[in-house]
Amino acid sequence: MDKIQKTKNFIRIEEERVYIRAYLQLALVGLFAGFSYYVSKKTGNDWFSRSGAVMCLMGAVVTFELVKVYQRALVKLLKANISLTEELDHFLEPPKRYQQLCYISYLTGIVGTAIWGYGDKLL
Repeated sequence: MDKIQKTKNFIRIEEERVYIRAYLQLALVGLFAGFSYYVSKKTGNDWFSRSGAVMCLMGAVVTFELVKVYQRALVKLLKANISLTEELDHFLEPPKRYQQLCYISYLTGIVGTAIWGYGDKLL
């Protein structure tokens, strides 16, 4: 296996790890918001609004992680002397999982902002 193929495999594995971690983070923050809603209803305390702040933070964290993994992939390809024309389609048309995670993380931030601002009114 040559250096270029090793680099491509390493990038693919690294992207998969980030995707799995991002899905888990977004799922956990959604569960946390649901649990906070339940606790707020039972106790009368305003934990649900606070979970909106956590959702905003997690949406931003996942978005930055996705951007970082893409930038790292580009740097690794350039260091391995792979011409951009060979791998340009990978950067111009990102994988579907990457696009889905971007939309989900943006949506998490938007919904988190709404909950953070109006969560007390929703209870």
